[in-house]
Amino acid sequence: MSIPRNHHYVSQIHIKQFFNKEENLIYLYDKMKCNFFSKNTTKSLFSEKDSNTRFINHKKDYCTLEEDLNSHFESKFPENFKIIEDFISNEILTESVNNALLFFAKYGIIGDMRTPQYKQNVDDNILEAFQPIIHQCTPQLKQKIQEMFAFKQEAKYSNVIEYSNIAEQIIEKMGNLVFAIIIPNNLNDYFLLPDCSSFTAREKINIYFNPDIKEIAYIAIPLSSKIFIHFYSEKLFDNSIPDSIIKKAKSEEVFDLNMKTLNFSYTTVGCESELYLRSFIDKVHNQ
Repeated sequence: MSIPRNHHYVSQIHIKQFFNKEENLIYLYDKMKCNFFSKNTTKSLFSEKDSNTRFINHKKDYCTLEEDLNSHFESKFPENFKIIEDFISNEILTESVNNALLFFAKYGIIGDMRTPQYKQNVDDNILEAFQPIIHQCTPQLKQKIQEMFAFKQEAKYSNVIEYSNIAEQIIEKMGNLVFAIIIPNNLNDYFLLPDCSSFTAREKINIYFNPDIKEIAYIAIPLSSKIFIHFYSEKLFDNSIPDSIIKKAKSEEVFDLNMKTLNFSYTTVGCESELYLRSFIDKVHNQ
């Protein structure tokens, strides 16, 4: 049995929430090429060969990160998505709803970390940090540094983090969360899916010896064409912590959220509606 090596950096189950069910298509826009196109499958969308492959102990590991994603996130996406849909309908906040919201906060945390651009940037920064000393160190230390980067001959990225572990660590540092679930009021409005799944913002929310350390304090995730969730660390608010809400948004707010999604995306956004996507991009260009 062959090992799958086409690794998605946006989960297929997430992409499907932005598909046009009647046309079996997702409409896409590449902002770098100013190009509209569509796909009728999730298989080749937001994926890269060996993106989650690691080189450990002189062997290629194709499976560990993929299994981590599947067991902690992708396999649990549908049931948690249904819980959020039901919560929007009945507005009854139960323990299962809180757990579902926590699940999607963690999923949102790792969104950008899964992208090729993020992974390449991490590896480049690590290599750059060692450059000043690599030509001045002892032969033994130089060999150890070279061994650290031996993965480059066998794998695209170092992939040193495990998604589930880093999500747990960050969510713990964020502390209690305030959420805002946004629903378009106009049936003809749609949220966009970025090629980074979600986006985050950093602030100083914990006290360290170094006072300049900023950590993830806000998570934004377009969950589907009709659901957008904000998560805020309670540590962002000094005295008055706002209530969590479900809110219907006017077209202007939907546009603003989609503008943020477009800006945070690396190259591409997806949409259920071709008409909305084209009109949105026209409005962006005419601003």
